[in-house]
Amino acid sequence: MRRVVYVMLAATLLVVVAGCATQSPEFQSVARDTGSAPAAAPASPPMEMAEAGSASDASVVIGQEEVAPDPRKIIYQAFLSIVVKDPAASLKDIEALAASASGYVSQSELTQYYGDLMRGHIVIRVPAENYPGTLDAIRALGIRVINENSNASDVTAEYTDLEAQLRNLEAAERELQAMLTEVRERPNAKPSDILEVYNALTEKRGQIEQVKGRLQYLANQVSLSTITADLVPDEGQKPVVEEGWQPLVTVKNALRTLVSVMQGLIDTAITLLIVVVPILLLLAIPIVLLILLIRWLRRRRKSKQPTV
Repeated sequence: MRRVVYVMLAATLLVVVAGCATQSPEFQSVARDTGSAPAAAPASPPMEMAEAGSASDASVVIGQEEVAPDPRKIIYQAFLSIVVKDPAASLKDIEALAASASGYVSQSELTQYYGDLMRGHIVIRVPAENYPGTLDAIRALGIRVINENSNASDVTAEYTDLEAQLRNLEAAERELQAMLTEVRERPNAKPSDILEVYNALTEKRGQIEQVKGRLQYLANQVSLSTITADLVPDEGQKPVVEEGWQPLVTVKNALRTLVSVMQGLIDTAITLLIVVVPILLLLAIPIVLLILLIRWLRRRRKSKQPTV
């Protein structure tokens, strides 16, 4: 009987040992890690962890790209005065330059300078990337440059501030819209409460439109540069004797002036004779009568004095 028990115990022990030998890889790895065998070199990370790490690195790069500052927003303007042979022709050349640079003419005019020569003035708007080339081409049209003033205004800070203001104002507008809806849905809502929230919402909308308008203006000024050019005719082109000089016309004008002056003098004499002389006579009569009266009184006084 004892032998049977011993045989059963030995069989059970063999089954347990066989089960431990065939356990899963996970348990085998745990047993190796916790065992007394020397630690093996760290294995490469699993594929999922490697992919997660690369994804994390990519997210950092993407995050850096998102927070990278925008390009500088600069407004370019140029004012120049150049001497040209023919301002009218140069004006057309500058218009063609503006069109070829994907720009447009904002203002253009020709005024008389002297004789048949004209003086031109033109303002063009061109994309910022074409600004330097267009400016050089305009300089090349002239004989010489009299005056030039170029400036670049950096409006990046103002643009960024306006964008921040716009975000804050739009967030406040959403809050006010939600508040207006909430006030209207109240059973005991007063018209004054609704009107107060509505007025605040209207004011916020006006501020938003104002900021948007300024942003649009700055964006337009940044994207399109402004070039103003004064086209002065060359003094060397001025003729010695201007065309159209007519001496006979000058003589006629002089005679016409003389006749006009004589007419004025005659008109003045007639006016004095008809108007001033009668008035002087009327004023002189009382004075003459007074003088005669004074003389008569003196003679009478002398006649009354006794003779010695």
